[in-house]
Amino acid sequence: MIAGNINKVIVISFAQRFHLYVHAYALLLLARGLTLLQISLIESIVIGSIFLMEVPTGILADRLGRKWSIAASTFLLMCAEFIFIFARSFEWYIVIALLTGTGFAFASGAVEALVYDSLPAAGREDAMKRAMGRLNSYSQIAFVIAPILGALIIGDARTENFIPAIALTVVALCIGLLVCFTLREPAASTGDERPGSLTLLRNGIALLASNRRLRRLAMLAVFSTPFTATLVTTLAPPYLVQNDASPFVVGLTLSLGSLLAVVTQRYAWKLETWLGQARAVALLILLPGLMYWLLAAAGPIATVLLITCMYGANDMKAPLFSAYQNALIASENRATVLSLINMFASLFIAIGAPMYAALAQTSLELAFVVIGAVILGSALLLRVHRLPQAAVE
Repeated sequence: MIAGNINKVIVISFAQRFHLYVHAYALLLLARGLTLLQISLIESIVIGSIFLMEVPTGILADRLGRKWSIAASTFLLMCAEFIFIFARSFEWYIVIALLTGTGFAFASGAVEALVYDSLPAAGREDAMKRAMGRLNSYSQIAFVIAPILGALIIGDARTENFIPAIALTVVALCIGLLVCFTLREPAASTGDERPGSLTLLRNGIALLASNRRLRRLAMLAVFSTPFTATLVTTLAPPYLVQNDASPFVVGLTLSLGSLLAVVTQRYAWKLETWLGQARAVALLILLPGLMYWLLAAAGPIATVLLITCMYGANDMKAPLFSAYQNALIASENRATVLSLINMFASLFIAIGAPMYAALAQTSLELAFVVIGAVILGSALLLRVHRLPQAAVE
């Protein structure tokens, strides 16, 4: 067990999420002359680059070490933010998107793999639920603080006011990069003889093909995606403004949602204890879809409350699914398999996000109805309520 790794990963994750302008990201790009469709295309390029880089970076994490993958992730994200200060054309935003997506891909499987292998072998699955809940919870604190500080820095959202906010985001990532170099590689993920890249890939594909429980978990994680990032960066700010919210209220709404997520992520494992696995998993997957439907019919006050609750609850299942998946994967190719799963999730988001943005240009309410229908429909088709039975298959 390497307890210090967990705390260091928390600091790194905090730095990677400390975006002082994220609450007004869409507003900034709109002010710089981009359309909602272009903004969504940028997000799709981010997701597309994640999709393309997931497996190569996962293999690198298993072969060279998860520590260096997390360091590469932080470095690329820092470079992307630095360029964002000066970018003014759509082409430069594409470069930023490619760097950002590759940065996310480097961390995708490596963080969970490092955390899981840093835990004691006895009771590791339950410990993973708590560890990932703690990691996600403390990381969310960045989203609580950043929008409030960012709203004070940005003020009336003039484009020149964004520069100091972006520069401070670069500084936070630089601090995170320094912490990356102090991580310790767990013994379970090191060794003189590691499988080759093709072996890691073949074994990962074979595991997903043969393990029914892991395959169902992966499919549920992919097809019931609540599109939290799309909601926060692309759809929520314009919808709040449409409902007469000021830039400060937009930032405050996302901060309150992050504050709620601090609690929900930290104690997600308790919901499983209280309700049982079947009810807890069904609730955590179906609830976001229902809230999207409610959002489509909400008034100004209800919109603020719903977006706050959605941001707090949309990804509440993540610590539980992380523990379920890691318990079924061997250490030697853990990052590779997790990256394979995340690759399919990235592809689904890359296809879905621009479609929803195109709908949003016609009607934000219609976009919310369709997102909710996809989440609920996929969960029911995949029989989310029968997931626990797969444990004995």
